[in-house]
Amino acid sequence: MRHAHLALGALLVLLAAGVAVADQMTLSPLQCGDDERVDGGGTCPQETAFTAGTSSTAYHLKAGGDSYGCNSEWATSLEFGLDALPPHAVLVSATLVVRKTGYPDDSQGFFYLGAFAYPATGAPVAVEREDLTPETMLDVVYPPAANVDLSFDVTAAVQAVLDGESGRAGLLLAGVYSEAGYEDWISIGGATYVVPPRLVVEYQATVEDRAWSWSQVKSAYR
Repeated sequence: MRHAHLALGALLVLLAAGVAVADQMTLSPLQCGDDERVDGGGTCPQETAFTAGTSSTAYHLKAGGDSYGCNSEWATSLEFGLDALPPHAVLVSATLVVRKTGYPDDSQGFFYLGAFAYPATGAPVAVEREDLTPETMLDVVYPPAANVDLSFDVTAAVQAVLDGESGRAGLLLAGVYSEAGYEDWISIGGATYVVPPRLVVEYQATVEDRAWSWSQVKSAYR
């Protein structure tokens, strides 16, 4: 009986003080798009940076090296708003999920695809290619030939946004060892694709203090 009273006492303390409960939220991108970085040669321009923060309604977005026409390389950028998260939420994890779509001339992904953070404002921003390295990436996957979801742990980037004041997370997908001029690109489902990109956020939120009647306490205890 003594243990029952102790358990009931602990419950009353939790109910009185408010408790942290785990929850999950899936966010759709505010915008997403891709950009081609041309690597020069002949009459081709020389670009050292990707343009992130683009907006596209295309079904398929592109990431990886391409040798068609001017030697080039593609990156996909995605931006998510975090304002929907409850105030004072404690982040547990954040996972970026995109669908590999297998567009007809998709090169089946024989390269490593990395996720990187960039400062998102809703407007285009230059991201230097030389800054996208294994040391700066958030996570990396080796895309398979199958059309499946690709998941990236982007918790560090989302936490940095929550710690700041922007409320907007920018994520860039680009080849880690991919190079312009190599046919090693893949296609990724865009915002209008049947399986659009998404950011899955797990967090802990504190239940607000509330008055409990004795009957509610007994009901919860049972």
